[in-house]
Amino acid sequence: MLIGKKVRTYLKNLFKVQELHRRLRWPLLSIAVGIVAGVGAITFDWLLHLFLKYFIHLPTGYIEPVPIPAGTPTWTAPHFWGRWLLLIIPTLGGLVSGLIVFLIAPEAEGDGTNAMIESFHQRGGFVRKRVPFLKILSSAITIGSGGSAGKEGPISQIGSGFGSCLASALHLRPRDRRILMLAGAAAGIGAIFRAPLGAALFAPEVLYRDTEFESEAILPCLTSSIVAYSIFTNVYGRQALFFPGHVDISIPTELVPYTLFGVVCALVGYFYVHWFYGLRDKFFNKLPLPNHFKPAIGGFLLGCVALFYPQIMAGGYGWIQYALEGKFLWHTMFILAILKIVVTSFTISSGGSGGVFGPSLFMGAMLGGAFGFLGHQLAPQWVINPTSYVLVGMGAFLGGVGKIPIASIIMLCEMSSSYTLLVPLMLVTTIAFLCLWNTTLYEKQVATRMASPAHFQRIASGLLERMFVYQAVNNRPVELIPESMPFEQLVRTVTNSPDHYFPVIDQQGKMTGILSINDIRGLLFEEAISHLIVAKDVATPNVVRLFWNETLKQALDKFNVINVDELPVVKEDSPDQIITMLSKRDIISFYYQKIGV
Repeated sequence: MLIGKKVRTYLKNLFKVQELHRRLRWPLLSIAVGIVAGVGAITFDWLLHLFLKYFIHLPTGYIEPVPIPAGTPTWTAPHFWGRWLLLIIPTLGGLVSGLIVFLIAPEAEGDGTNAMIESFHQRGGFVRKRVPFLKILSSAITIGSGGSAGKEGPISQIGSGFGSCLASALHLRPRDRRILMLAGAAAGIGAIFRAPLGAALFAPEVLYRDTEFESEAILPCLTSSIVAYSIFTNVYGRQALFFPGHVDISIPTELVPYTLFGVVCALVGYFYVHWFYGLRDKFFNKLPLPNHFKPAIGGFLLGCVALFYPQIMAGGYGWIQYALEGKFLWHTMFILAILKIVVTSFTISSGGSGGVFGPSLFMGAMLGGAFGFLGHQLAPQWVINPTSYVLVGMGAFLGGVGKIPIASIIMLCEMSSSYTLLVPLMLVTTIAFLCLWNTTLYEKQVATRMASPAHFQRIASGLLERMFVYQAVNNRPVELIPESMPFEQLVRTVTNSPDHYFPVIDQQGKMTGILSINDIRGLLFEEAISHLIVAKDVATPNVVRLFWNETLKQALDKFNVINVDELPVVKEDSPDQIITMLSKRDIISFYYQKIGV
């Protein structure tokens, strides 16, 4: 009877209007974002293939192979008759993309994932309505004209933009807008990379350099990613993105070379990140040209490399499949890995629109292939399955440079429909992540949730309630002003002191007021009465005090109420005996010192 009564009460509460609204609100919003992001992913992918066809395939004859199951002979290299056009087409593509972006929506430049991260931390999840549409167009032009950029940057900014716009239309709070923005990013990436679970973890994980997640967003991201994936694969099919064929690991024999490979991934990743941002800061940013012309310079430089190695253009997923099948020599794969780092920096660091996720997969695959096949030649008893390193390299390199170890491991398994290499993938990714430490490809990441402006007020408020005034004081000397000090002497004292606030005391040393430089400024030119004024006349008698055992949260509240930067500190049993002065800066410095930021 008691159980039946509880069940009836639960069902009654469940179907109350308010309870239904609370329970169904996030699923419905996440589904809506997933639908729009799924359609956006289809639109972007269709547009990208269209531009590749008319910008690269037809004019030059160059066609990248399509990833297909190993051993299926359906692709042969066509005649590459227009190689010299690669000097012109990426240049024009960069010029058009740069004009679109920098003249209409500058936040659509560069890597879209970085823009999404910055929006989360700094802008309350707000994305302008025009950005998703311009990002679709500009990124499709950049990649479609041969630019070395990935799909994840555009699709994450497209999806997050749709989520942000929906939240703004519904007048949701900034916290809710941030979550919907992440749900949109996860939906777009989950669809276009056919990795719904990995993408649902990618969006909450990529925000932070440390191993933290935006946990509140995981369920909305899962829901939206599933919806977008279902819509996208209904059009493009549910096949894997890559087909690794027979891959295997011999445990524990191959764990030693895999450990070494993790260090190699970290070293090359370190070079990648520093070259990427170094080229932007020391070359492109210093060019005496308007920003909207710089992507054309990047496109031209890429074209010079593509004349000899066209495999480095666009996404290169077909060439990753070639590496998985062992159809490249190890030194060719190593050259392609390094050149991909160079040309991706040309494309994105110049202001071109695209992502760095896809190129990172290519770099990791080629680096893994080079290590695996060279290792197999030198020590076949240790490196038994060289093609396995191609797949492991993709996830490990991305997880290390992007600071997304969990998401990259799961996404790689989903994109290849294989969990066979899960153990070495976990090992190499962990080593690359730890070795790279604070080196990250996404410069807008913050260290932890505590360091994020999105969470500062809520987290800081809780921590400051457990910190006290006496812990933050520095006991520095205080300039005390006697009540009877003449105005002229007061002016000299205040102007010669480094302090900004001055407690006023009586003959017994008790605090009777406080004054600041602003209090005497209005009387400086009152010559007729200045000789009659003493410090007591200028001081504010009702002094707001900070008590020795007050929490820092209470102290900051006092600062905010009266809008000052410094207050006197006293003890509860002697409120007129000043100990020292405490400023807002002192509290903030102490807070960051305690949390280790």
